[in-house]
Amino acid sequence: MTGRKKNIFIVQLAIFLVVVALLYNTYSDKNDKTVNALKIETEANSDSNSFTNIEYSGFDLAGNRYVLEAEKANFQTQTPKIVNMKKVIAKFYLKDDTVLSVVSDKGVYNNITLDIVFRENVKVNYINHVLLSDSLSYSNSNAKLIAAGNVRGESIEKGEFSADNVEYNLTDKTLNFSMFGNKQINVKLKN
Repeated sequence: MTGRKKNIFIVQLAIFLVVVALLYNTYSDKNDKTVNALKIETEANSDSNSFTNIEYSGFDLAGNRYVLEAEKANFQTQTPKIVNMKKVIAKFYLKDDTVLSVVSDKGVYNNITLDIVFRENVKVNYINHVLLSDSLSYSNSNAKLIAAGNVRGESIEKGEFSADNVEYNLTDKTLNFSMFGNKQINVKLKN
């Protein structure tokens, strides 16, 4: 090997080693960051999986976009379609450019049917309307929200009400009130 070829070989080898070192440092740092970004809690019970700060999003059967968030969620490995959640926030972006938001302490999400049940301290906000209840069920196939248990509502323009059950149809935007037994629905309308 001549002197000139030997020098070219040494320079090429040095460049190759520098590139390999840079690639190693670059990709080893990214892998560490990726692992830290997702926190998965494992429990002693291998039959369930837990996650923190989860988000589901998609479109319901009526074509409305929704985003569902929870601080904590878990599901059983035998029934992965049923997700139990805590500290739940849901937003439904309706086709008429309005937003319906729901907040609750607990919730259950079926990631196949897209049905959602909100429980404990449920609060619904829609335009200038507020609805409070013990539970709220969202039926994707029927495009309905059904509030049950200590249902109270208030509208800035229309007044307030209380009932045992309230059904809200997302398609035609109608409310149906009902009570159990002989009790009457309480409504206070504003002039």
